[in-house]
Amino acid sequence: AEKWARTTVHSSVVQAVYNAWEMERHHAAERHLFPDAISTIKRIQEDHPNVIVGGVTDGSANPMLMVFSLMPLFDFTVSWEDDLDKARLMENVYQELDAVDQSDGLGWIYRLAVQKGKEMSNLTAEIKKKGENDGTDDEDDFEWCWVHVGDDLAYDVGGSATTGAKTVLVDLAPEYGQTARLRREGKRPAWTTETEEQLENHRKMSMNALEKVDAKITHLGQLPEAINELLKGDDEE
Repeated sequence: AEKWARTTVHSSVVQAVYNAWEMERHHAAERHLFPDAISTIKRIQEDHPNVIVGGVTDGSANPMLMVFSLMPLFDFTVSWEDDLDKARLMENVYQELDAVDQSDGLGWIYRLAVQKGKEMSNLTAEIKKKGENDGTDDEDDFEWCWVHVGDDLAYDVGGSATTGAKTVLVDLAPEYGQTARLRREGKRPAWTTETEEQLENHRKMSMNALEKVDAKITHLGQLPEAINELLKGDDEE
């Protein structure tokens, strides 16, 4: 072991180990999905046939790699880690997530998500139009509306609200075993690597985002109705 510890490891070996870890990470996520996650997304897609479902993540998690569960239900994903170079080119942005201390610093990833979502929406509309002999009726036209759903008050709610999203805070009941709320309470989840200063910044961002919550759910099965209510309110305005 001492001999190998002193030997330079080829980059291809490092990449192979990383790929194996990432693959198992996503398989583990599939094994531990909340029981009502898939049925909830399917219900939303049934209620809104034109919906575009995207994932926004602050790490390397990617629903498009969860081939046995979420992949068929998602249209795209954006990642802070994987797409930061795009942001640097688009907006001259280069900031690690743990250095962000205000919601405005999160804006680029949500602007990128909106861009990708609209591209997917337009593509879907074009495919649909080509498949119809008589073209698309006016009643099929729809106005773009973005609803962002997430469990992190600081990042999901505070960040997406800076770019005009309607926000749904997923603050689940105890039986789900959710840990996201710990950080806004100033407590340290077992999985976080944040320093005390970063944890305190996250708590402050969470408190500032409270007024930006448009809806809150405690069970995933409540999400379709919460989205319907938000869209109904938008139509009434």
